Formats: sequence, C-alpha cells, structure tokens
Amino acid sequence: MSKIDEVTIGDLKHTFIRYRPFIAVVASIAALMLLLPGEGGGGGVGVQANEAATAFGRDSVDAVGADAGSGALGDPDAASGGGATSVTAGGVPSAGGPGGGATSAGSATTGGNPSAAGGGTGTASGPAGGMVDNCDPATGRIMVPSRSAVTCLPKFTGDNGGSTHQGVTADTIRVAWYSVQEDAATDAVLTAANANDSDEQVEAQIHDWIDYYESHHQMYGRKVELHMVTASGPATDNAAGKADALKIATEIKAFAALNAPNNAFVDELVARGVMCMCTVSQPVENYLRWAPYVWTTLMASTQGYIHRAEYIGKRLAGGNAQWAGSPAFQAQERKFGIIYYDTDDKSYKPGLDFFVQHLRDEYGVTPAVVAEYHGYPETARSQEEARPLIQKLVQAGVTSVVCVCDPFGPIFFTSEATRQAYLPEWIITGSALTDTSFFARLYDQQQWSSAFGISFLTARLPEELSDSYRLHTWHHGREPSAPAGYGIIRGPMDLLYQGIHYAGPNLNPGSFRDGMFASPPSGENSLTGVQQSFGEKGYWPWPDYVAFDDVTEIWWDRDATGEDEIGSFGRGLYRYVDGGKRYLPTQHPNRPPKAFDTAGTVLIYEEPPEQDRWPEYPPPERG
Repeated sequence: MSKIDEVTIGDLKHTFIRYRPFIAVVASIAALMLLLPGEGGGGGVGVQANEAATAFGRDSVDAVGADAGSGALGDPDAASGGGATSVTAGGVPSAGGPGGGATSAGSATTGGNPSAAGGGTGTASGPAGGMVDNCDPATGRIMVPSRSAVTCLPKFTGDNGGSTHQGVTADTIRVAWYSVQEDAATDAVLTAANANDSDEQVEAQIHDWIDYYESHHQMYGRKVELHMVTASGPATDNAAGKADALKIATEIKAFAALNAPNNAFVDELVARGVMCMCTVSQPVENYLRWAPYVWTTLMASTQGYIHRAEYIGKRLAGGNAQWAGSPAFQAQERKFGIIYYDTDDKSYKPGLDFFVQHLRDEYGVTPAVVAEYHGYPETARSQEEARPLIQKLVQAGVTSVVCVCDPFGPIFFTSEATRQAYLPEWIITGSALTDTSFFARLYDQQQWSSAFGISFLTARLPEELSDSYRLHTWHHGREPSAPAGYGIIRGPMDLLYQGIHYAGPNLNPGSFRDGMFASPPSGENSLTGVQQSFGEKGYWPWPDYVAFDDVTEIWWDRDATGEDEIGSFGRGLYRYVDGGKRYLPTQHPNRPPKAFDTAGTVLIYEEPPEQDRWPEYPPPERG
C-alpha cells in the first residue's frame, strides 16, 4: 500500500487520502468477516486502488546499482547539474548553493543577481522589480494561499535551451501519468462504497492541477504534455511493470512518470534516464541508488526508524511501564518487544534490522522479542499468526509492545492479547494508518487504552481548510473534479512542478536535483502541517530525496467523541500532545511522554493555529 497521502505538500491530512481506498476495502472486509472487536467506523472514501497495493510490501527492494552521485547512468547532463537557479536578492533564499553540482554556466548577473538561465541564452532581470510578477516580497514566496508555496525566482526571458533532456523541448515537458491496474473485486468494493473516482474524473483532476501549477510556477516557456498510461498487468507483475516502463521511456520518451506499480518499473525507468515521482517509504539505500531520478513524499523507512529509536531511547527506556493495563507491569521497568509486518521476500527486514541496531548502538536498548508477521493482502494470515505471536511476548515478559504494523494487524493482535489476559503498553510508531482514529476504533479498546507514541500525521483540520482543497477552490472557484482523489493526485504533481520551478531553464535530472536540494525547507514549526526539505539541510546524514522530516506525539483517548479522518462520528480519537508540536530528528526531549494527560492536547482544530495561518491573496481572474 502506498502513503499516507500521498499527503500532499503542506497538507498531511491529505496524505491520508492516499489510504482511503484501502480503508474502504478494510471496512468491507471487516463487515464480511465479523472479526472486529469493539466499535467500528463506518464508510470510506477513496482513490485509486494502486496506492493501496504498494505500501505493504508489493514493491521489491532490488538495487539498481547506480552510484548515488554518478549522475544519469550515461546522461552527462545529470552529473553536471546544468545550471540550477541562484537567487539572493531581497532575502529570497538561494536555489543554487548547497545542491552539489549546480553551475553558473550561461548565467547573467543584473544588479548582482545570478540568472536562472543555466544552459540557455535567456536572461533574468535584476532585483529592482525583476522578480516574477506573482512574488510576495514579504514572504519571498509566490502569491498562493499556502505556507508551502515555492520561493520567488527572477523573471525569465529568452532561449530556454530547447531539448535539454529526453522528453523536453523548447515548448513542452512530456510526462506520463501511470494508472495501476485495479482488480475487479477492489473496483467493485470501491464503487459500492462510493469511493472510486472515474477515469474521466481522475484525468480532469490532473488537468486541474496542471492548470494551477502552470499558472503560478516558473515554467521557462514550457508546458507539460500529458500522456495517460494504463497498466498492462497487476501491480504484482514485475514483467508487466518493466514493459510499461519501457513503453514510457522508449515510445512516449517521457521526461518523467508519476506513480509506479513496483520497483521493477522504477528500475527500468532509472536505467533509461526517466524521472519518477513515485514509491513510498522505502529504505534510504534505494533512493540513493536511484538518485537523482526518484522523489517522493513521506519519509524513507530508515528515517522513520531513526525517529522511533530516538523516542524509545530518550523517553521510554529505563522507566517503568506505567501505562500498561497490568498492575504488575506498571511496577516493572520496561521490557520491549517489537512486532513488525514483512512480506515473504523479507523486503522490510533491512529496515527493521537497522532499527534494532540503532536502538542498541545509540540508546543501549535491546528488545526481548523481535517477531515478524505477515498479512495484507492476505489478511487472514495475521489472524492465524496472532496467537503464537502474543504467546511469545507473554513468555518473554514483554511489558511494552512496539507495533510496526499494517493497520490490519492490531485488530487481531489486540483481540488475542485480551483473550490471553495480556495487558501491556502499546507503543504507536506511526506505521501505516495505525495512527488514524479510523483504524484505532477497530482495535480492542481495553488494549488500545494503553496505546501512545509518535505519528507522522499532523494535528487535524477540517477538510475545507486543508491545503489541497483550499488551493483548488481558490484557483478554480469550484470543488475538485475528483472528489475522492484530488489530494493524492496532487502529491506527485507537486514534486514535479517544484523541481521544474527550481531547476531553471536547462531542465534535466541533475538540474532538477540541484534546484530541489537548494530550495529552502517549508512548513517549519507547524502544528497542522509537516516540514519538508530536500538535500543536505542537516536533518539527515545523507542527501535527502524524500519530503517529510518531523513527527508528533499522540495517545489514544477511547472516550473522546467526534469525526474520524473520513468523517464518521464515533467514540475514540487520538489526542495530539502539546497541540500537535512536532519534532525533527535529535529534537525529541529527554523526558517521559505526556501520555494520557489531556492538558494541552487537541483532538481536531476548528481553525488553524496562529503559526499555521496562510497568507491571503485574491484569486486569479477566471475566464
């Protein structure tokens, strides 16, 4: 299954949209199997089922063998960078500094301002009125109502260099939108749940976002030429994935593809110099091997494990299991056990091994139990494995269960724990959708009343205040064309257009990388948004090709009432500690969590907190 949103940029609530089809399937399966303990949520809304198919291990982890710094596997432009933009006037952050390979080739300087003309013969006017017309000098960002708006660049005039890479001409950028094949059963479930956008709605929504981005971002005289590509086989079919990638690379001759069914598809694109805005939370090694071609939202799984280890090592280790359901455990020092989802080909084990080693080396924590389980898309396996897994935890005397789980697993594990009268602490790790109230309502409530930990999601806002919804209605004056999937559709497109904006006129994978790496972080110190950054900003010990950086602290309040993430009213909600305060790596405090203390917590914001308010601008004129 793929991401949470795709959360969209600056809008983590819409990250959740990515999982909506999965949720619709879960709700239907739950009703059919009659396996859910406690109260369940109702209904679901969703998008394309391909996003539900990849996040739980359908992607392989085959290496492509490319050196992270070697450029484009034979494409000389990708190694040189090709001239990323550099802007320093008026306090606007530079887009050409730390990218590692940006050049000033072909640049002109007017008033001390390097131009964005690397590789072409165009020029940029100077700082005295020379910035793009939609620049807000107060923020240094373009005038759209979002805290995640791209930074201003100089106006561009002249020759953009023409064909600077495959799929790029003086007028167009060829992009393939890849639609993963849905099976008939999934399609029927989503349609019955009124959770499936039609193909026509999806394509209309893509064009809606193209119009939005090309109206506000720097395009250097080009427009996206869209090609819709439908998968020739299911997401599990590597041969079909390779064939489809070959078509995109050699027949369509695309500059970039958006979305991917599996890593075989991605490997084929990368080998042929085609960029991909795709994949979800894979190990960082994959993104470095694929560099500079593959970009994604969320975090690499390795980054997530760094956060989890820091939370456990600094905030929990050495203390008593005071929030366990068992009084005996409450009086004992915590003994940790890890249960984690994996696929039959062990695609998630490298990340788990990193987690265990990092816990031991950095914090002196050695788990008493490390146990894998299997499930989605064969969820019945989780039910079969629940009894021996819980028995293993009981026999080892584990007081605190670290659940790196898919959203199905805890349904069975918590129910089985209650049957065995086992009442530990449950440590939430932010793993796929376990930190949503929708799924938490499906877990055994006696057990989940001892659940707390970290979340990659943000404190929640009403949908109409989320970034994607607001930007769409502001620009178009109407609701999205794809009511279920507009947020996830935006996710990869936002990455693409950020890269085009920052790359300068000489567009190629290297200049794309350099521009993204030099772009400043966005969403800092937010409560209802996520911080995102790329490159080497000091947050991670490697060049970063994935967007999200920070996490927040949550705990489960079984008695709170309100709407879950898909609008179903019910009992049980996550509380966001300190109003949803977020932590970057190394910033987790050295003190026990504020679990099960309602003071300072929030369930759902009715209005954005002060630091999250976006600038207001009049909407564009519409014909």
